[in-house]
Amino acid sequence: MQNMKNQVRGSGMDARSNPANVSDGLQNSSGHIGANTRYRLTKLGEQMARLPIDPKIARILLAAKKHDCMAEILVIASALSIQDPRERPLEARDAAAKAHERFTDKQSDFLAYLNIWDSFQRERDKGLSNKQLVQWCRQYFLSHLRMREWRELHHQLAQTAIEMGLATKEAAFRQPPTQEQLRPSESQGDQDLAAKLKQKQLDKKQHRAQIRAAKEAGYEQIHRALLTGLIANVGMKSPDGNDYTGARGSRFHLFPASALFKAKPKWVMAAELVETTRLYARDVAVIQPEWIEQEAPHLVRYHYFEPHWEQKRGEVIASERVTLYGLTVLPRRPVSYGKVAPKEAREIFIRGALVAQESNLQTAFFAHNKKLIKEITELEHKSRKQDVLVDDEALFAFYNERLPELVWKDAKGGIWGSEEGGQNLSDKNAEQNGSDNKTNQHAAKGKGRLKPLPLADIRTFEAWLKTAERDNPRLLFLSRDDLMQHAAAHITEEQFPKFWQTADGKFKLSYRFEPHHPLDGVTMTVPLTVLNRLHAPSLEWLVPGMLREKIQLLIKALPKQIRRICVPVPDFITKFLESNPDRQAAIIPQLAHFIAKSAGDMRILEQIDQDAWAAQELPEHCYLNLRIIDDGGQELAGGRKLHELQQQLGQAAAVTFRDNTQEFERDNVTAWDIGTLPESIKFARGKQQLTGYLGLQKEKDGRIALRLFDTNEAAEQAHRQGVIELMKLQLKEQVKDLNKGIQGFTQAAMLLKHINADTLRDDLTQAVCDRAFIGEDELPRNEKAFKEQIKRARSRLPAVKEALSRYLQETAAAYAELNGKLGKHPLTHLLRLRLQTLLAPGFATRTPWAQWPRLPIYLKAMTLRLEKYSSNPSRDAAREADIQELEQMWQEKTDSLVKQGLPISDGLAGFKWMIEELRVSLFAQELKTPYPVSVKRLLKEWENKYKNQ
Repeated sequence: MQNMKNQVRGSGMDARSNPANVSDGLQNSSGHIGANTRYRLTKLGEQMARLPIDPKIARILLAAKKHDCMAEILVIASALSIQDPRERPLEARDAAAKAHERFTDKQSDFLAYLNIWDSFQRERDKGLSNKQLVQWCRQYFLSHLRMREWRELHHQLAQTAIEMGLATKEAAFRQPPTQEQLRPSESQGDQDLAAKLKQKQLDKKQHRAQIRAAKEAGYEQIHRALLTGLIANVGMKSPDGNDYTGARGSRFHLFPASALFKAKPKWVMAAELVETTRLYARDVAVIQPEWIEQEAPHLVRYHYFEPHWEQKRGEVIASERVTLYGLTVLPRRPVSYGKVAPKEAREIFIRGALVAQESNLQTAFFAHNKKLIKEITELEHKSRKQDVLVDDEALFAFYNERLPELVWKDAKGGIWGSEEGGQNLSDKNAEQNGSDNKTNQHAAKGKGRLKPLPLADIRTFEAWLKTAERDNPRLLFLSRDDLMQHAAAHITEEQFPKFWQTADGKFKLSYRFEPHHPLDGVTMTVPLTVLNRLHAPSLEWLVPGMLREKIQLLIKALPKQIRRICVPVPDFITKFLESNPDRQAAIIPQLAHFIAKSAGDMRILEQIDQDAWAAQELPEHCYLNLRIIDDGGQELAGGRKLHELQQQLGQAAAVTFRDNTQEFERDNVTAWDIGTLPESIKFARGKQQLTGYLGLQKEKDGRIALRLFDTNEAAEQAHRQGVIELMKLQLKEQVKDLNKGIQGFTQAAMLLKHINADTLRDDLTQAVCDRAFIGEDELPRNEKAFKEQIKRARSRLPAVKEALSRYLQETAAAYAELNGKLGKHPLTHLLRLRLQTLLAPGFATRTPWAQWPRLPIYLKAMTLRLEKYSSNPSRDAAREADIQELEQMWQEKTDSLVKQGLPISDGLAGFKWMIEELRVSLFAQELKTPYPVSVKRLLKEWENKYKNQ
């Protein structure tokens, strides 16, 4: 900038068109001065050369004309060409700084020059004498000599601008702006005081907004013009410091005297960069980075990265970065990539929009191809092999062969695949219309008017397709041969059905080959209403096309000596499937039996630990995935473990199953006036044919109701309790007498004091009613059977009541004797745990009737065990260990069945009581058992009947 000042002063305004001046500013000016290495001047460069000033200033003046701010720029340009008129004497630096504050602008040091000029001009306009002006300058620490030099230089520049036609005389000389006073609103006269105050505040706010808007508009115009000459002095604040990064990697700081020193805006422009102890920027202003590109487009460089297909915009876009001399002006913005690299953009368009189908094309070929690819992809999902559908490169080659490199747009907006296509149509139309030679000649010139366009967006593609399909409507239609690598004859609907067929209808199956995805494998969509009716073992068999792999993985999980029997595995699996296994039962027991049978030695069954085998985790796709939906099709839950879904949604499923089935149900049943109850009924629910089961049920309020259940097991369980409650209503006197308590109840309740007396009474009453009213009889399902059951109940009730009374008193007495001897005995803790199992609250209804006579024996056996313990504690511990092993096997088995949602058989439930008899045999043999028991016998019984159940 100092060079700028010297040139202006030293030229004497006579060095017009001096080439040295032009070349001096060639590197830094944003004017289009040189078009090649020989510096051939452009039109703008010629205008600058005619100005006898620094090329930077010349460029700024030319830009001022464009932005209509010549008066302001002439003031600032002349100020930049002289020494700063502000004085800062060392002995009065603070006073000078304070005096200069009235001229400061918070955003721009350049505007401070305008403020000084305007203030000085206002004083001159007052008619002050020269002495008074000198005094005013001293007051504000301004040099009067420099002010005069400034005005003279300004006058010379203004005259030059007027002579060159850059500005009129009126526009070249700046007049100090008048300060508009706030004008009160015209409607204030009719308002009260509060309204007037409010209106005054609004007027002030509006006035300030108007001043601010005018200032901002002028600010941008002035600084855009300045930027054209000072383009090399822009800088961006460093994110990790107070310095600025400038052009060509330079780094500078704001000069401390600048009004922007403390604010440190993100982007600044400086009049000059001066190096002292460090590089400083002097006379700086805030700018917007967008102005750099707009004012110096020929100096910025464009860099493109991350080109990709954008489905939402429907075109290939890339990120564009704009730099000026290595300084990033705009870090990233999306631009159409077709104009930048048409060939590469076309390839990305084909791969994204057509091959990957990431577009919203509404065309016949696209819908056809999408459907065909989906069908073939389904084959891959079913076969779990990606060897059917051709790869993306084959699809790309298909489209690449048929799409033109560029398309051509004619005068009417038509898009053609070649120049000749558009030209030929123009000629053809001209001939069909009977045009004369002159018209035909005009059409022939149409070729020159065709405009090439890149094929990189949906709009251009659709326009081209519209013309291309006139000659070949199926140009882009794929065929199965184009898409399939082989025929995939093994993937049939029989092997991979679309629906799962059950008694309740058919449910949709979907396939997916994507390991580790939640939907990998086969998924069945099931309405909530039939959730409880699904049978876990039947789901193990998947679909025929996936079953062989599952069985192969199961065989692989076996020990090697057993696995040898199954070699060769594919043939063994074929024989197993040809043996017609029961597909409603679990796979593992049947497969284990078939392995033993194939080996000709059924003892192999004992070597196969089916529980451990079943616990082996197979890949997720080897288990049927369930998707549970409501009536509206919304997904409620999903997973591969049926028992967990039934625990989570089982109750909701039962309630939903009963919706809209009021025709089958009835509330408040007090007598058997409900006719005959069928074992099951079928009814329609939407498009489904469902099977329901009727039964009586005791409601929460104690009333009896006829309800429809979704499973036979739930209906049977509820119906037994419902029949008992209904019989109580018919046998009111007997039940009333029973509720008073059976014989010996008071004494027994005192002995069994760990159970609340009322809880014990209700429990005993229910146990008597269950045995006397139903026992082991078949549940009545019509009025005749119900009445006969009442007769039997009347006759059985006294005997059952008397028997239970006797059993209760014996049990209570044995408990009291045992409890009195526990004390601090070593077995106290162990035996108390046994008592909690046998005589916990609710034991009366939980204990099978056949085991009631044995309850006192079990308690006496514990007492005898206490007495014998001291003679041989180690023997007691060894026998207890044997029993614990049996109990652990039983508990693990029952837990496993419950976890899988499977019922516990009567035999497995009875095995628990066999273990109780074993305790009697081992610890109190003199009490005898109803049948022979030993550890060996029970282990054999477990191996033969229950281990693989």
